Amino acid sequence: MMKNKEFKIVKILDEYNVVINAGISQDIKQGDQFQILDKEGSEVVDPDTQEVIGTLDLIKATVRVTELHEKMCICSSQSSIKMNSPFLSGISSISDSFTVSEQEKLNVDLAQVTGGKRKSNKKIRLGDVARLLKSK
Repeated sequence: MMKNKEFKIVKILDEYNVVINAGISQDIKQGDQFQILDKEGSEVVDPDTQEVIGTLDLIKATVRVTELHEKMCICSSQSSIKMNSPFLSGISSISDSFTVSEQEKLNVDLAQVTGGKRKSNKKIRLGDVARLLKSK
């Protein structure tokens, strides 16, 4: 299993989909998640050794692999919304809430959208780092 491997945004298809330079040949799987990072986070220094032990990178978005190719993948935004339903309450075998998956717009630089297959406060831009969160 690969963890915390970093790749890049290589194409912005639209406000919902980006292409990352990682695919089947890098053991990426359908459903894997990437965090798109703002690498300008502050450095963290170990007070004992004065060694820089990392940075507090800001997360611009989390996306999920929806389509795989040999050396790239299309990733889409998604968010889940938990909703309560007054119509379901009181029925013992059914929960009174349910989850709806809805695609959320990514905060992309619209000037860099090139189109294609489908139509932090910082915009997602070409070359942004995409860190693999987990690989099944």
